Amino acid sequence: MLVGCFQNISARRWICACVLGLLFCAAAEPAGRAEAASAGVVDEYLDRAAERLTPQARDVLLRIRQTPRRLLALRAYLRAVNNLAERWSWSDAQVEAFMRSEEYSSLAAEIERVRETFEQRNPGYTLYANTQVRTVNMQLQRWNENAGVARAGLHLHRAARAELLTGDYPAVPSDAALARFIQFLIAWRPPAAPPLAAPGLSLHGQSRAIDFQIVRAGRIIAGADIASVRSIWEKQGWARRLRDAVGSA
Repeated sequence: MLVGCFQNISARRWICACVLGLLFCAAAEPAGRAEAASAGVVDEYLDRAAERLTPQARDVLLRIRQTPRRLLALRAYLRAVNNLAERWSWSDAQVEAFMRSEEYSSLAAEIERVRETFEQRNPGYTLYANTQVRTVNMQLQRWNENAGVARAGLHLHRAARAELLTGDYPAVPSDAALARFIQFLIAWRPPAAPPLAAPGLSLHGQSRAIDFQIVRAGRIIAGADIASVRSIWEKQGWARRLRDAVGSA
């Protein structure tokens, strides 16, 4: 390719160009190898750190597509490692038991009072509440597809690679190096918070969170999309109206 590019210039300049090209290749190749190696070392440290998690969390990590998303979930699990089992989303059997419980009946009654109060204060508008418990499989599917999760994961993956390249980490994690990497993950902060909790840790997984929507004439005015919180819920006053209805009910 160098001959084709430089065959029309003088021999001296052609030689210089070739030399510069070789120097560039020599400089770029090790950098490329180092970058590829750092990506592989991230996976090695990720797998070792996952050994500290509960079996449920380890199973979910294996089902998360792409290393950046997996690394972001690992960070969340490590930050909650002391009460991970306690916070973990319910199984199908637990969900079924909850739906038959007195607690669920009380929750449904409270939501109905909130709905009635809201509609009395806001004629023409209806309040819809989604009480569905989000299973781990549902959370996992959303985590694998969400663009905000992908962005946060890429930021973390780049930071992790830089940490491993500049922090004198061995390619095969020692106990000390692994502990240092785990502390790096726990301390790292994303430029913008991921829009979803890591699969298994959503408050919806134990029915500790309810999504509300404002509807008018069959059209959603304020939905459950997190992107609409500031532009619609807050700026248009729907968050305040809902809080007032909840407080009064």
